[in-house]
Amino acid sequence: MDDNRHMRETAHASLFHWLKREDCEPVNLSVGLWQVSRVHAVLKDGRAAMKYALECISISNDAALPAFYRGYACEAAARAAKVMKDSDAAAQYLTEAQRCLAEVEGDDAAALQADLDEIAAF
Repeated sequence: MDDNRHMRETAHASLFHWLKREDCEPVNLSVGLWQVSRVHAVLKDGRAAMKYALECISISNDAALPAFYRGYACEAAARAAKVMKDSDAAAQYLTEAQRCLAEVEGDDAAALQADLDEIAAF
């Protein structure tokens, strides 16, 4: 199996694992959906990346997860929009992620900021 396929299938398997667990919480789904979205973005599959990013946003908002998770959900959507060359959508999601970032502290804030800067640069 090539590396890209392995990466994609591993991310999906991880999400599937959480979906089957009785102790699955919205935070687990948020992280799993973000991860699958990120893998699809890395693989330049913008449509799939956006599908999982939007589901991540929905889960994160509906469960009122902390700003870190909501920010990364928007980061995923911004990255997917960039892959799809939709500058307007990317800018909207980056703005929302920046709003969330204002509520995040420490190393978590630095990590999110670095990812947002990376998206803004490409």
